Amino acid sequence: MSSLHGFTRDSVVALSAALAEPDWLLAKRLEAFTAFEQTPYPDTRSDEDWRRCDLRRIDFDALADIATPNGATASAVTAADDAVGTATFVDGTLVGSRLNAELAAQGVVLTSLHQALPSHGELIRTHFMTHCVQPGEGKFTLLHAAFFNQGLFCYVPRGVQVDGALLAQVELGGGSLLHHSLIIVDDGARLSLVEEYRSAADVTGLSVPITEIIAGRDAQVVYAGVQEWGPKVYEVGVKRVLAGPGAQVSLCTGNLGGKLSKEFIGAALAGSGSSVDLLGISFPAAGQHLDQTTVQDHRVANCHSNLRFLGAVGDKGRSVFRGVISVHPEAQQTDAYQKNENLLLGDKARADSMPVLEILADDVKCSHGASLSHLDNEIVFYLMSRGLPRGEAQRMMVAGFFEPVIEQVPVESVRARLQHAVAQRIDNLAASHGGLL
Repeated sequence: MSSLHGFTRDSVVALSAALAEPDWLLAKRLEAFTAFEQTPYPDTRSDEDWRRCDLRRIDFDALADIATPNGATASAVTAADDAVGTATFVDGTLVGSRLNAELAAQGVVLTSLHQALPSHGELIRTHFMTHCVQPGEGKFTLLHAAFFNQGLFCYVPRGVQVDGALLAQVELGGGSLLHHSLIIVDDGARLSLVEEYRSAADVTGLSVPITEIIAGRDAQVVYAGVQEWGPKVYEVGVKRVLAGPGAQVSLCTGNLGGKLSKEFIGAALAGSGSSVDLLGISFPAAGQHLDQTTVQDHRVANCHSNLRFLGAVGDKGRSVFRGVISVHPEAQQTDAYQKNENLLLGDKARADSMPVLEILADDVKCSHGASLSHLDNEIVFYLMSRGLPRGEAQRMMVAGFFEPVIEQVPVESVRARLQHAVAQRIDNLAASHGGLL
């Protein structure tokens, strides 16, 4: 595997200078870079989180150029009319934003991290890769901490209720994109936010994103992250929630694109009475490898978490799911459940599902389930008996398989685009098999 020669200390300093960062942020970058050089690559032989992910497929040196703005791709990013605020990033740079005037007057912020530093520097310094996602978690979190090229900053002050959803769109035109999203929802506040990641079909790139969602006491958060990278993009990313006392959070991910995607998705339930739902869909097709590790991390007592991940795998595609429920000794009265459902659409499709329970408390309710199946021929026959052609019946079944998760995405236009992306994948798969799945 490549040694990441293209990522150097000089490029850390140059990037920080170009972004006019404060001294504390440069110091944080350099500390991460030093640790990055000293940290080994993930052991793909013995580390369960990496054992089924072949990093040798990624030529890191060829992708080491930090992405810069590309006006040719900016026109491909369009805003959603039903969102109350949008922020559009192209190759790591904020190229446009808008926010409902009433929300702005209440102190809601939707902008880039670097544009927010002058007015919210201490808030960012307090929460940026400190207690939600920490740089030292692994090789790629250190890479991100050293080289992140801008990102999203969203802040909802104490008690503010955001009616409607905010939308962040991230476009990659090539090279390496290390996009960071810092989302802070203060005590008693409410937020719905969608992030979309996409690139053109001919773009070759590396994405190493991190999303941190920090939910204060009794905060209510709905987050959806939709990834539709082109077929030449590689990704290693992290999405994590830190839930305070009484917080209610729903995190939904749609993992549809990319050549190889390794994603760590988790929730740290750090406040008593908090509740988190983790929802996800994935649909790898031929030549795609989508690998997801989830963690429901129960740190304190009286918390609830629920996970439901749905994956359909096209012929010669592969999906990997490893879900961990971790219950600390202090986390009595935990109620946690996880379910991973997989639909195989071809004899050469492959799905691996590994639910894990790590329980160190004795008064808990924890369980898990996993399923693996092909399309049910009896249901196909029933639909055909009602007048549907076989191909249309199969398409309807696959689309319906994903609906329980898609319907929870808060922005109508994003739901529609997600449904369209799933439908396109179904059609492409059917076309390669003579119209049938």
